[in-house]
Amino acid sequence: MIALISTFRRLGAALLAAIGLGSLLVSQLSAQTTSDETWRRYKARFIDADGRLFDDSQKGVSHSEGQGYALLLAVFNDDRDAFDKIWRWTSHNLEIRHDHLAVWRWRPDDNPHALDPNNATDGDLLIAWGLVEAGRRWRAPAYSAEARAIALSLAHQVVFASAFGPALRPGVSGFGDDDTKDGPLVNLSYWVFPALDAVSSVAPEVDWKALIDSGLKLFDAAQFGPRELPSDWISLRAGVAPAQDRPPVFGYELVRAPLYLAWGPPQAKLRLAALTQSWLASDDAEPGVIDVKKGIVTQSFGEPGYRAVAALARCAAFGEKFPAELREVPLDKYYSATLHMLSLTLLGVRYPQC
Repeated sequence: MIALISTFRRLGAALLAAIGLGSLLVSQLSAQTTSDETWRRYKARFIDADGRLFDDSQKGVSHSEGQGYALLLAVFNDDRDAFDKIWRWTSHNLEIRHDHLAVWRWRPDDNPHALDPNNATDGDLLIAWGLVEAGRRWRAPAYSAEARAIALSLAHQVVFASAFGPALRPGVSGFGDDDTKDGPLVNLSYWVFPALDAVSSVAPEVDWKALIDSGLKLFDAAQFGPRELPSDWISLRAGVAPAQDRPPVFGYELVRAPLYLAWGPPQAKLRLAALTQSWLASDDAEPGVIDVKKGIVTQSFGEPGYRAVAALARCAAFGEKFPAELREVPLDKYYSATLHMLSLTLLGVRYPQC
């Protein structure tokens, strides 16, 4: 927390500094992002009547990340009834740690359903972002207050000092210096840049800009192997290196990173361009999992949602047209379909020219 909480910061100045991506996003929320029918089908496919989003590829498990995505999609589709149900389920079933953070996983076959009390920082950031946008869109101060409580808890519990500035632990427990042989560990897909910007409006006493800057610096530093790509999990024990006990891949974690960079501040564009060029080499037929040490594709991302992320990255970084065939969302698997929905949302909000 060194230098994270700014002492005696004047609230007015902090609020002015917070005006950035969040306010830009709000001004464009009225733009149509996905069709009403697509959203209706997505809800019917992946969200229970009580507001629980489930991952059909993992025996119906629910994660804080998924609940955060569901909240955001409900806001972007101006569906307050769905938002209220999703938030009610999330707060009742995941926010059981008594610190405003959500347990990271809920499984229908477990008893209790949440066996692991640890949180997931990206899930909490997504939930807080959804609450910020809901508070703004529907003029609901209670949502803004919930977002503030989550943001302040994250600032106190998962932020730690690093050589790059304040950094984010992936969770409160399990990723520090003494938790693994090469800790601390970080995951760049947990730097949800638009969420960090959004929460600055409800918790302006925290230096969120320093966290955004540290994430961008880490993207610059974590360029491994012949393709100069980051790995999903990174050790900061001695410089920057792929984590020892995790697969050294740019994979299913970091496939989200292009979305967050494209939704990020202007200075993220250079990182997005470099990442896109490294990941989507011209000789690859489609986006895939990359072994960062060898620079080779080890698995193809088969579903259309991953191709939508790649197309959105090319649009944001190089102005390429978004393919017409990817403007429809096949509801195959939860993760792919959700990334597809988010890609179309961002296309409508930030990159309509593509």
